[in-house]
Amino acid sequence: MSRFFGPLQLAGLIAAMAILAAPVRGEVFELADGGRVSGRLVNPDESPRKTYVIETLSGGRITLAADQVVGRAALSPKEAEYEKRRAAAPDTIDGHWSLAEWCRENFLSPKREFHLRRILELDSDHAQARAALGYRRVDGEWKTHREIMEARGLRWYRGHWRTEQEIEVLQRKDQRDQSRKKWYGLVSRYRDWLDGDRAEEARKAILAIDDPAAVNAINDALAKEELREVKALYIEVLGRINTPEAADALADCSLEDNDQEVRLLCLDQLKKEKRPNVVAGFIRSLRSKDNMIVNRAGTALARMGDRSAVGPLIDALVTRHKYTLPSRNPGNIGAGFSNDGSGGLSVGSQPRRVRVTHENQAVLDALASLTGRSDFGFDVPKWKAWYAQRNQAPKIDARRD
Repeated sequence: MSRFFGPLQLAGLIAAMAILAAPVRGEVFELADGGRVSGRLVNPDESPRKTYVIETLSGGRITLAADQVVGRAALSPKEAEYEKRRAAAPDTIDGHWSLAEWCRENFLSPKREFHLRRILELDSDHAQARAALGYRRVDGEWKTHREIMEARGLRWYRGHWRTEQEIEVLQRKDQRDQSRKKWYGLVSRYRDWLDGDRAEEARKAILAIDDPAAVNAINDALAKEELREVKALYIEVLGRINTPEAADALADCSLEDNDQEVRLLCLDQLKKEKRPNVVAGFIRSLRSKDNMIVNRAGTALARMGDRSAVGPLIDALVTRHKYTLPSRNPGNIGAGFSNDGSGGLSVGSQPRRVRVTHENQAVLDALASLTGRSDFGFDVPKWKAWYAQRNQAPKIDARRD
């Protein structure tokens, strides 16, 4: 017998079919014994909760006591589909491999690993499962990448395989960094105290600093400081710490600080012992594009008293530097430098680059201090001839009697 549906009946039938065809989202229920059940809660409105009546994704129904369930979470459509496939799959190698491949295609990595490991329980020599889990054959044995790397003495640390020595270096660096951060806070606090009632306490605290990790904080504080008296405290601390980093900080200050007394305090600390690296740094500064730094380097080298600086000082006696002259209003005539560095008059409105020749008195004073001579003045050729003659190797008479 045929049956005909009216418009409303047909619409209702289509809606019902759509509901039945829609994917079941469901939930996963975590059990107190470590198990889990996936499905739809049939009695969601029960209160107080005594039981969980769950319709599983495979179509069955189970009832659990409330204290058997310790957690629950919504399933995504993909997870719900997985639970359906898992319930229907046989506990065989092929069944688990099929599920593992489906999980790989759907980016369900933890679930894929579960099925691959179940395959190894069924067949410990399953090559595909071993390879998928990262195993390799080494001397006839299956080993994970971790086992291989650890056998080489490496350890996974901060996203990389590293040797124990590399890890120790990183850990020591972390400790230094933490200590440096601590000193930034302490030095800042002591500086604030210097301006208040705790000034004497702050002064003693600063002078008591002897941790090499404090050098960066002291150096930064020195660069920002304006008062000579406070700078003197920092300089004394750097001199007492006396690490290469502290010496570098003093050397930088001796060249860059605008206060001559502060620069000389730095040099007083540096000259207490021979410092080839510091001397080498001052020699490099003789080639600075800034003529002021050239002369300050000359003063520093005189204080260091290292005669290895004589040759570079001769080269820095007379230097040429480029300067940009500011623009002037058109038609104005003003004094300036010509291109060869000599004085003259200039007319124009555009900034100009000029070369200026400087005779560096501080460099000459350093040469006089280190050599005992000042009669050559700024005559570079005479200085070079003298220096070459002084350093000429003695002639050896190879004749035999």
